[in-house]
Order: sequence, then C-alpha cells, then structure tokens
Amino acid sequence: MPYPIPEPIDRQHLQQVLDALTNDISEREQAAAALARKNAELHGELQRRLAESESFGRVLVSLLQKTALDQVLEIVCTEAQHLIGATGSAVLLLADRDWLVVEHSSGEPLTMVERLPVGGSVAGQVVSEGESMRLNDSTFMAQNLVSPWPGQLTSLLAVPLNVKDGIIGVLDVVNKVGGFTEEDVRIMTIFANQAAMAIEHARLQHDAEQLAVLEERQRLARELHDSVTQSLYSVTLYANAAALALAAGKEEVTAGYLAELQETAQEGMRDMRLLIFQLHPPVLEAEGLVAALQSRLAAVEDRAGMGIQFRVEGERRLPIAIEEDLYWIAQEGLNNVRKHAAAQHVRVHLAFTQETVRLEVIDDGVGFDLQAVHREGRGTGGLRSIAERAARLGGTLIHQSKPGEGTRLIIEVTL
Repeated sequence: MPYPIPEPIDRQHLQQVLDALTNDISEREQAAAALARKNAELHGELQRRLAESESFGRVLVSLLQKTALDQVLEIVCTEAQHLIGATGSAVLLLADRDWLVVEHSSGEPLTMVERLPVGGSVAGQVVSEGESMRLNDSTFMAQNLVSPWPGQLTSLLAVPLNVKDGIIGVLDVVNKVGGFTEEDVRIMTIFANQAAMAIEHARLQHDAEQLAVLEERQRLARELHDSVTQSLYSVTLYANAAALALAAGKEEVTAGYLAELQETAQEGMRDMRLLIFQLHPPVLEAEGLVAALQSRLAAVEDRAGMGIQFRVEGERRLPIAIEEDLYWIAQEGLNNVRKHAAAQHVRVHLAFTQETVRLEVIDDGVGFDLQAVHREGRGTGGLRSIAERAARLGGTLIHQSKPGEGTRLIIEVTL
C-alpha cells in the first residue's frame, strides 16, 4: 500500500506564524522591561520618600528638643539648605502688619538688610497671598526683586510659615544649582509647616519666660519694700532714738534702743540674704541642684535658727532647665515655711532614679486649710507659682497641710 503524499508546506504562512510569535515575544519582553523600569522607578521613589520622611523626623526631633528661639531658627535655616541643596537661607518673621524682620540667616550669600516692607516685596507677597514663590530667572530678580538678599542671586524659593492662627513669616532658600523645582516647593512646604510650629512654640516660650521674669522682679520689688526697706527705716528710727536718749543721759533707754537696733539690723540682713538667693543662686549652674539647695539652707534657714535636715538619694546632674525649676519650687516652699509656718524644723528630701526625680519639703509648722486658702484667695500667689512650674516640668504635684500638722510639698518629675 503506497504512503500518502504530504501536502506542500506553505512557507509564507509558516513565516507569518514565526513572525507573529517573534513579535509577541518581543512585545512581552518590552512589556516586562517597561514593568521592571516602572517598578525600579516606584522603588526609587519609595526610597526617596522614606529618606525624606526620616530626614523630616530627625529635623522635627531636633526642633522639639530646642526651646530657645535663636537655636530653633539656626536649625531651620541649616536644615532648609540641606534638604534641597540651596546655598543660603533666611527666616523672616512679621513684626507687625507692615514689616518683616530677618530674624536669622545662614550660608551664602548673607542677607543685606534687617527688615523689609510687606508691601512691594516678594516675601510680603508670599505673606499676603499665602502661596510659595519660585524664581529661577537671575536677570528678572536683579531688575525687579525687592528682598533682603544681595544682587548675586541665581534662584529664590520663598515659602510661607503657617501656624494655626495664620502666617507668621517666610522661609527663604536661595541659589540652588540648576534652579528650584516643583519637587523642591513640595518639600519646603512640608518642612516650613513643621518649622513654623517650632518657631511659634519657641516664641511663646520666650514670651512666657519674659513675663515670668517681669512678675518675679515685681514680686522682689514688693518684698524689698516690705522687708528690707522697712528694716532700714526702723534702724534709722532706733538710731535716732538712741542718740536722743544718750544725749539726755538715759543709759538704760539707750541700751534698749541699741538692742532693738541690732535685732532689726540682723533681721534686715536675713531678708537681704534671702532676696539675693531669690535673684540668682550662685552655685546652681556651676555645681547643680544639690549644692544650690545646701547653700540656700545654710545661708537662710540655718542662720535663722531653724533645724534643717537635707537628704539626697542617687545624686546626679539634670538638664539645667529642670534643675532651675526644681530649685525655684523648693525655694518657694522654703520661703512659705519661713514666712508663714512658724516651724522649728524643715526637711528637704531629693531622690533621683534613672527615670524620675522627687523633691519633698516638709515642715512641722502651724499648717493651714488648703481648701479655705484657695476658696478665700489668701496668699495663693506662692502656691500658684509652684503649680505653674510643676506643670511646665510635666510633674506630679502634691500639697498636703492641715492646721496644727505642718505642711508637706511633693513634686515628682519623669525625665
């Protein structure tokens, strides 16, 4: 039986099939390559955003750790340059509706003026419109720009500093090689929002400290008038009376006046010594809280004849801001003991751990009814001052007292 004769191969059709397969493979390879490129781009973008987020986090931590306005402004200017590769930066804050003040600048070039008007300036336009301004035309800037910067600008990015209550100023960054991009605007806008919060917090902290200083000066002035001035006036009266008695030959009367004069002068010395320690404890910054309290107790309470006990556990240095507030709380408590408690003994206890510090001031004086004092508003200034400082430290405050049972002041701060 003969084998069947195969049909002739259609070479053209076969080539078409092969071309189709080749094209399909090529398209698949191109699609795979495009997908790989897209994935690489997405990965790169993700890595950039993660690095950006970490950078913002580090900057925010640095800003929150600083409360002094000049330190915050320095960090803002330095980090603004680093984030987008600018060579110079400046923070301009609103002094009033009409003027912006250059509070801080860094890098090159440095600003030329200390302030500029809101009207007719780029920064003023940013404040008025609440929108960033990006300029990369050096010729235009040289001819038209009203700013604190000198003429050698090649590029400028000005971003508003926004807080909850509105715009407080402008952050300028200048002279980036190749000019500023929309991505730079996005990054600076995020950064400026963080910076504005830190700047406003530092300004409010500064204002509160200035107000506290003013209140402290006024209180010291009242105490100076009520204690030392009155003592000096009494010394003058006793001296004059002693002189008249001596001239009249009244020796016993003279001796009595001189004794009163001596006692009044000693009381004035004690009051003056107390005021000096209230103005500034000499050893606090140099030697720390423990040494400052020892010095205060020896100079005031001990010399006043009061029995003192000072106990310290786990002594170590703390940040100076915490030590200052704890010292003033202890001092206010001791002042209350000396002035109002009629106490024979006072105990001060400091306990340090790695996580906390605890301060106690305990006396055996007459005590008082806390609720009655707060209800009637009698002599609550010292208690309010203690509570305000404790709140600033984020500490737990306990004030215990009953008539005839003395007073216990306790504050514990988590570090």
